[in-house]
Amino acid sequence: MSLNEIVSELAPGNITTVAGAGYSTGVPAKEADAGWPVGVVRRPDGEIIVADYHGNRLWRIDKDGILHNFAGDGVPGTSGDGGPASEARFFLPHDLSQDRKGNLYLSDLGNQTYRRIDFETGIVTRVAGTGKVGRGGDGGLAVDSELDTNCGIAVDDDGNIFLSSEWANNVKRVDAKTGIIETFAGQDARHHPSEVGDSKPYFGPKLSLGGYHGDGGPASEAGFNHPEHLAFDSKGDLYICDNSNHRIRKIDMKTGIINTVLGNGQAASNGDGGPATEASTLMPDSICLDVHDNLYVGEKYGYRVRKVEAKTGIVTTLAGNGVPGYGEEGLHGSETHVNSCEVGIYADPDGTVFWGDCSGRLRRYDGETGIVTTVLGGTSIHDGEDATKGFLNGPGGMSLGPDGHVYIADVWGQRIRAIDPESGLIRTVAGNGARAHGGDNGPAPEAYLGNPYDVSVDVEGRVVIADTRHGHVRRVDSDGIIRNLAGSGEQWDKGDGGPAIGAHLIQVMAVSHSPDGSVYIGDSAAGRIRRVDAQTGIIDTIAGTGTPGYTGDGGPATAARVGGPFDICFDVDG
Repeated sequence: MSLNEIVSELAPGNITTVAGAGYSTGVPAKEADAGWPVGVVRRPDGEIIVADYHGNRLWRIDKDGILHNFAGDGVPGTSGDGGPASEARFFLPHDLSQDRKGNLYLSDLGNQTYRRIDFETGIVTRVAGTGKVGRGGDGGLAVDSELDTNCGIAVDDDGNIFLSSEWANNVKRVDAKTGIIETFAGQDARHHPSEVGDSKPYFGPKLSLGGYHGDGGPASEAGFNHPEHLAFDSKGDLYICDNSNHRIRKIDMKTGIINTVLGNGQAASNGDGGPATEASTLMPDSICLDVHDNLYVGEKYGYRVRKVEAKTGIVTTLAGNGVPGYGEEGLHGSETHVNSCEVGIYADPDGTVFWGDCSGRLRRYDGETGIVTTVLGGTSIHDGEDATKGFLNGPGGMSLGPDGHVYIADVWGQRIRAIDPESGLIRTVAGNGARAHGGDNGPAPEAYLGNPYDVSVDVEGRVVIADTRHGHVRRVDSDGIIRNLAGSGEQWDKGDGGPAIGAHLIQVMAVSHSPDGSVYIGDSAAGRIRRVDAQTGIIDTIAGTGTPGYTGDGGPATAARVGGPFDICFDVDG
């Protein structure tokens, strides 16, 4: 049945799925779709638990490779403490850790809490955070403490819980016996913007910008810039992903002294075959240590999974060639592509490594052969198949083309998809599945996109895309070539009165065409709606002041504050 036939037969008030297969359980995990696998651990019984950031749940992969729901029902929420985790709700579950007994701890990022799932009973409880964003709380109960962008979590052999806050630039400790929370490392500093640039030593006053300083001294006086994920080695020393300082740092838990073990602070990914402290690592985002204390690191923008040998301190790359992409199945690690490796990584004793890839897959590096395969998340995007069998990883904006095709922004799939109205088949219009920027002036399906939140198609069939993460608006012309329409790539708020391609945009969440063909852009971070003139290519603000808010009704639109425009549409009068 065609899409037109489906739509024409819809009864009023009924909901019918026309695209997207959704999630499945009881099937081989490698054939199932997932939102964004992030945290990953192997339980004492051999099963694998995976936190699905966008799926708002935790998956369980049994020893036969079959996928089961472990915790959460997929609906964002914070309910269920004191009851079975399978009946609880989570909101953007992030990092995972487990103690020696197999009890599972997780960062429930969207709820600003940390929670624990008992290995024996499956009961979930809150161990830190109130659900409100805030700072402070030292000296009080962790469950009464307000947290700010909770990120990593690790548990030592005594059951003490360590938590990292990427915005507060510190690591906190929750005492296993008393439940009291204290700042353990770093200073309660204002966030230093995450930039792809060399780390810069900072020696200013306390309670100021995060930065890099403190190696060789007490961890309590060190400076961090986006401390992400945490892990312990067999000696009980704590490792920290100091993300925007491009370093992995270690705290000697006997002396309290902190030092760098990987990275020289340069924003690059190189140095394989040499000492890890002389190599570069580009925004390391996930870490783990195996039973031999070998260190494994996932790089956010280095697009690699790397290993530091415990005995030699030498760093090598296990998977990834530095170019982001939707890695094919069965390739050697040195030949495959790795997308941003964020949050989750786990290593078995034999050197087999699992990591969450932002293409929506959990991938596996075989410790013996070096071959990379998919464990969870499917191996196909289902192009050319029935749209109801395809998987959409966070569908955002939609648009109807002049030929009747339905265009969908697949936000976390990093693609723009289209459904044929007659056949009901789905295809990719733009995006190769890797979250990055590039590919302008080439075939659109081979280009990179960064969380495209919206799409609009004009009367001539040209497809305009909100390249949200990178502050661009891009257009796919009738020849299938993708080109930049607006945005210089520098994410700022200026450029009115000049060419749109030279203007600065921050976070484009909405795009739309007016009847005259001009493109309207909703920049949610800037609090503006801007217009690119169809004839001249000049960009101007038509609503908003540059400060998000809600003011100005009854006055000029350019003098009003707009609170994060997420959608734009026109009525029949334009």
